[in-house]
Amino acid sequence: MKTIERENDEGDLAIFFLGNGIKQLVLSSTGRFSAHSAVSCRGERFLNHRNLLVTSCLLCFILAGCVVKDEAMSPNARSLHDSAAKFYQDIQLEEVESIAKEADAVIADGWICGRDPRFFKSPYRVITPVQKAQFALAYRDFVLGQNQNLSSSLTTYIPYKKRSEFARQYWENSDLSSKFNAETEKYQVCWIHESLLDASELVFRAVEKKFGPALDSAQIMAHDVEQNMVSKYMEDERTESSFAWQLKGSRSGSSKSKSSER
Repeated sequence: MKTIERENDEGDLAIFFLGNGIKQLVLSSTGRFSAHSAVSCRGERFLNHRNLLVTSCLLCFILAGCVVKDEAMSPNARSLHDSAAKFYQDIQLEEVESIAKEADAVIADGWICGRDPRFFKSPYRVITPVQKAQFALAYRDFVLGQNQNLSSSLTTYIPYKKRSEFARQYWENSDLSSKFNAETEKYQVCWIHESLLDASELVFRAVEKKFGPALDSAQIMAHDVEQNMVSKYMEDERTESSFAWQLKGSRSGSSKSKSSER
């Protein structure tokens, strides 16, 4: 077991959590509390119906000593994981497509983690809502098959490289393959990143719309933590990457070269 070691006094810790919006308790590999990489990223915009519920949950964690297991999942953690998986598995294509249509029709501010707007730089922006929904469900199935359970341990996080490889294979073999393959590596990497974040958000919002209060606060925060880690191209709970590094890796691993840039 690992227990969070608080470097500040209790008053400072409480001010940190409640003064800057709701943030997730995380552990680095050393077991120390960290707000570095995997904080829940709703931030100051996290002012909806979840606020009170998540605040109560965090206070309970603090009062309980903030103990997190890194070994095999406890029965409670397994139950939470299974219930979350059931919610996600119950989502159908038309439900995700409906969310995508609504989002495409407006400028969605605070789309990712209540922080980043829904703004796309790659041609992903012009594909249809049903094409976005189809990828979103394929990505959902991929994630569910990896036994990720961030509400139990950050060590279960699926590395960004693995996510990126899945997305690239999907788009290269989809009905949009000719469009995707015609793009420069720069725009392919951008397309992949934007589609991963958007897919996760589309499915989560469909889950939230369908099941609402049935969602556990830990499940909500696990989604926020995942989105924040993916947005930073993270390979694990400690290692961040960048768009530039993704582009460099894509070029070195690609079997084809694209000499022209837009």
